[in-house]
Amino acid sequence: SMARTSPIPKLLRPSTMRPTRRVLSIAAALLAHEELGSFAASSGAAEAWSADDLASLGEGAAQMLESENKECEGTHGTCKTPLGSTTMRPVGLTLMQREFRMSDLSTGSGPAVEAHDVDCNSDGLPDCGRWDYQLGMCYNRVYCGHYFRLGDWNLDESCRCRRCSGSYLKGKAFGDAALITPDGRHFDALAWGTFRNWADHVDSCAPWIMPRNDEALRSALAYAHSKGYKVRIAGAGHSAGGLVTDGADANVFVISLGDYTASGDWEFSLHSMPDGSKRVTVNAGWTFAHLYERIRPLGYFLPVQTAGYFFSLGGVVANSVHGSGYTGGFLHSYATRMRVMSFDGSVSILEAEDDLRFWRNSFGLLGIILGVEFQLVHREKHTMYTVTRQLDHWSLSEFWGFIKHDAEADLPTNITLEGGSSTRTATSGEFFVNFIDDVEKPTMLVVVQKVNESVDMDADREVGVPSHAADKYAELLKRRVRDEVHGSMSWGEAARRDGAPPFRRLGIDANTLLRIALRLPLAKRLSKQAMETVPRFVQKASEQTNDGFYLTESPAALAAAFFFEPAKAFEAMDYLRQVQLDRLGTHDFMWNLPGEFRFVKVSSSAVLQPVPSGLWFVAEMISFKELAKTDQSWKVAFERVQDYWVNFLGAKPHMGKLFGFEVQRDGAVEAFADKYTRCSVYSEEQKNEFEAYRSAQDPSNFFASGLGMTLLAPC
Repeated sequence: SMARTSPIPKLLRPSTMRPTRRVLSIAAALLAHEELGSFAASSGAAEAWSADDLASLGEGAAQMLESENKECEGTHGTCKTPLGSTTMRPVGLTLMQREFRMSDLSTGSGPAVEAHDVDCNSDGLPDCGRWDYQLGMCYNRVYCGHYFRLGDWNLDESCRCRRCSGSYLKGKAFGDAALITPDGRHFDALAWGTFRNWADHVDSCAPWIMPRNDEALRSALAYAHSKGYKVRIAGAGHSAGGLVTDGADANVFVISLGDYTASGDWEFSLHSMPDGSKRVTVNAGWTFAHLYERIRPLGYFLPVQTAGYFFSLGGVVANSVHGSGYTGGFLHSYATRMRVMSFDGSVSILEAEDDLRFWRNSFGLLGIILGVEFQLVHREKHTMYTVTRQLDHWSLSEFWGFIKHDAEADLPTNITLEGGSSTRTATSGEFFVNFIDDVEKPTMLVVVQKVNESVDMDADREVGVPSHAADKYAELLKRRVRDEVHGSMSWGEAARRDGAPPFRRLGIDANTLLRIALRLPLAKRLSKQAMETVPRFVQKASEQTNDGFYLTESPAALAAAFFFEPAKAFEAMDYLRQVQLDRLGTHDFMWNLPGEFRFVKVSSSAVLQPVPSGLWFVAEMISFKELAKTDQSWKVAFERVQDYWVNFLGAKPHMGKLFGFEVQRDGAVEAFADKYTRCSVYSEEQKNEFEAYRSAQDPSNFFASGLGMTLLAPC
């Protein structure tokens, strides 16, 4: 799940038009386009628009596009496209430049273009100052953004260096040209701009580089030592908070393995154990898709997996990522060996549990995980499918009845007697509950997986390895995608470098389309459509690869997840229902996606795991931010749920999601509040044990930065 969270940019043109009318009018034209129906396969937004919606929005669409065309004709030639054309030109800044931040807007006057506006790294050469009229954005988007000032005569002049430049950064990592634009003299690395996480909760000025091999990594670390910089390690960037970096320290830069090739068998190797089981050693910079391309055709699986392919393997080991298996826990618990690089560039193979239990869930505070060995399981039979049912009413018995009867959950009988008994034949279950479409009779959905003898051979489903599975993996990894910041690349490259590329249609980011719908009553329709979309995804995945994954791309969403004792499952979801229903019809924020939950059986495998060993219920509140009037609108709603879950039900937060909402002194609600992170996550015993090991592994605090260090700080 998880959505890009940039605010809606104003229309930044020398003559500013009313953005709401313009955006909504263009939306009507876009939504009438024949290709847009396929957007519903991702978020359901298109199908949420009725004919009446389009009719009410459509008035003036042609006028507004014609107005744009006239602007276009002035000095740069005609860019006119008929409204009904099937090949639509890019619609400009408002829809394309999702990375724009309102805080970047300069309203001052003065010289239209100054040297520091276009020379971002002080090398005497212009990096900015040119507008791409085809894509509707500035060229060199990694370093340049659209910042209009009074006195700008054209769009070229408004293309200025981003906020992450200026003389005040001289001598800092944030302003180091060798990190911003590596030229090979110091290390061989791919530049990836400045670090932001996948959902844009963190958008920092820390340079982001991707060294290509061990030697390049050593050289990058040596360069950091020579300059007095700190280094943070990123996976695919899916963690919501500042676990990689919070952007506060200008002497921090980020390294990831998005372009890294591992040494020897640590790139990929499948090997047998004395007991006949299999294990795999794999590049920590790979995603699940890269791994399963190799192991699924042979019938092998990781013991548990996520819903999406697009997480880096090193990242999931360094965090508390879990699947939906009733008897499976955190993915890091299945890591049996690691190949790691320390602060001085030395490489070690970790095999002892006394070391592994510190490196698992270590947030990159100990060093760089280069490769991972995982346990594998072989499944002769495997099936994945969905079950959906509208409940007769919302109650304890109906809730548990769906889990036990419809989902056939493999759960202990002593959790509750409600709902009767279960066949316990399902291996995993990922649950969704749509509370807001029918307030009296919610709809529940579960994604079920069964394996081996539990598979129903009479059902009309794939139960083995699809004959064309290898081809489907190859097609996915090679499929061309476009990131407006970095350009065209394969899906496999994009997923490794900074998570799944955003879902796009008509060349437009799906999250931008959601922003267009800001003021429309789409909440119920989006939530319902999500419930209808998941079964289609699962069916397609079953036919193509049948590996348990069903997401290859998705608009991200706000997501906060918490761990509960299983007996409190209904009370947790019941309170979420109350809060969601209370917000229906409000103008500032309405919940617009189903609630979600899973069960996880945690083993004691990491010092910094967020909960002790045992069976846990994991509930998740999710929503698109784009239907919130302001940031505070959704934060207040999330805080209300969090406070009840934590204070009354004893819930513990998921470290990779949003958590720590707290009212600040100025009355604003913010996530990752300092007191919460210090006092509500880890015990002092956990902190002290990990800190003793960390200080020995990293005596100079070379990797010690970001939210992880706040989590370890004294309460």
